[in-house]
Amino acid sequence: MSITALNLSHITYTYPGAPEPIFEDVTVTFAPGWTAVLGDNGIGKSTLMHIARGALTPERGQVSPSDAVIAFCPQDVAVVPANLDDFAGDWSPETIAIRDTLGIADDWPYRYDTLSGGERKRLQIACALVAQPDVLILDEPTNHVDAPTRDTIARAMLDFTGQAGDADSPASVPAALPAPRRGRVGIVVSHDIELIDQIAMRCACFERRHIGHNNVTQVIVRPGNYTAAFADAQTQQAGEQRALDQAHKEAARLQRESASRRHEAALAATSWRANRTIDRKDHDARNAAKLAKMTSVDGSAGSAQARLDARVEAARQAADSITVAAKRYDGDLTAFAGIEPSHATELVRLDAGVIPFGEATVQVSAQSSDRVTGVSGKSGNAAESARSRKSNDIKLSADITESASDVPVTVHAWHTPDGVQIPMLSVGPNDHIGIIGPNGAGKTTILNALLARLDTQPFDVPRLVIAQNTTSDDARTALDQLAQLNPSDRGDVLSAMAQLNADPDRILAASSEPSPGELRKLLLCLGVTRHPHLIIMDEPTNHLDLHSRQALARALAAYRGAVIVVSHDMPFLREAVTQLWQVHA
Repeated sequence: MSITALNLSHITYTYPGAPEPIFEDVTVTFAPGWTAVLGDNGIGKSTLMHIARGALTPERGQVSPSDAVIAFCPQDVAVVPANLDDFAGDWSPETIAIRDTLGIADDWPYRYDTLSGGERKRLQIACALVAQPDVLILDEPTNHVDAPTRDTIARAMLDFTGQAGDADSPASVPAALPAPRRGRVGIVVSHDIELIDQIAMRCACFERRHIGHNNVTQVIVRPGNYTAAFADAQTQQAGEQRALDQAHKEAARLQRESASRRHEAALAATSWRANRTIDRKDHDARNAAKLAKMTSVDGSAGSAQARLDARVEAARQAADSITVAAKRYDGDLTAFAGIEPSHATELVRLDAGVIPFGEATVQVSAQSSDRVTGVSGKSGNAAESARSRKSNDIKLSADITESASDVPVTVHAWHTPDGVQIPMLSVGPNDHIGIIGPNGAGKTTILNALLARLDTQPFDVPRLVIAQNTTSDDARTALDQLAQLNPSDRGDVLSAMAQLNADPDRILAASSEPSPGELRKLLLCLGVTRHPHLIIMDEPTNHLDLHSRQALARALAAYRGAVIVVSHDMPFLREAVTQLWQVHA
């Protein structure tokens, strides 16, 4: 079956216990080809997708056609696909083609729990594709993945809709891709600008709009990819602002004119009352007072004033009717800048050796230490081994380090059959470290070993740790912690969230848990109150909207303590860290 479009008409939805709808009377049409759904964290993107696929029932509105086959791939890579077992045993030509496109290894379906986040995401997408849906909804499909995997996912997405395009060359892709060859609808919820520029034919933009004295959520479909849609939005907003400024000027002019006439009328009335004291024989003064009354306070003048007042009110209503983008509250997390760093010379250290996968301790051996390339290009005990690997280092890391040449790679680690082989790793009180490498190489393994060492070393290091994947338990715990804070600290947390363009009132009022992006903001801002000496984050920009990513990068750059970040987001790392540890596959 192929469909002409997926239509959502006049949709209204309110979270249970919330004082107002998350969105109201939203209408949007998803045509064949890929539509990117854009908007700030918590604005309702994922909620609308759940309504589209029938997982939530709106208070008002409808979705059509009702018999469309819809496949959904969630944000959370911990969610095991319902058809994973069927996929594992499916060796049809169509499924083999999907396996080949996404690079799915034969054994992945049988060891889902051991896969990296990027590998799980590819497997989730593969399981969604084999259902051969009319509509494919992907929620943040490139969270957790490296650049080559993003290109792989983009190719699979374009194959689904039959769109032509070079997924490996984002810069060469025009703003509007050719029309799809088949009647398949693709919807991607994402903050990944590179992906959207690669695949999107149009963007459904969730925007907070200011109408009169209220902010409302609207969904505006703009043509083209992110770059084209952003330019269109900027042009529209500039025009709206000019119209609003002009309407306010006209209303102010009419208001001044009305006030001036009222003032003149009041002076004339005062002059008429003063006429009672004019000498009866002073005919010139008495005639002037009579004229003032006739021209300023008689019925004709009153009618003119009423007409002018009506024009003033009309001008005010015209200004109030103009829709403009609601004010944003993007800012900087200034609270981090005031945290004092540790006075210790070293916060944590791992000896050279191998960290077995699934474990968090380093196995030290003479053999392993001889093979490890160390800090700043030095080697544990094997200069010859380092020289022999030099060309291989360059080849394996070119796709990653080339785009971040201004951030030095100070450590090289290696994925081996036994685990991750590391040199001696040391974290100082002011180090800002980014850990990079392909999916499945062992970046999170290193992070877990550092955390385990922090738990067992004799001195405590106050730290803020935000994991790659958050859960419902994390959300409940965070909301409980927020509720238990004293009013001053709670105000600081909510103020910090507002600086990340979150809506504190919505988080406090809604009975449902915050979105993954809002939860990350809440965990981050709660961490400020603990004054950490060390911040550890695994894929911190997953789920965060663009403005929040930029604010977080600026905050970490200003933070004077130590930072360890695992990320594939090179623009973020370039601003937030000063050195890179690279894990080679």
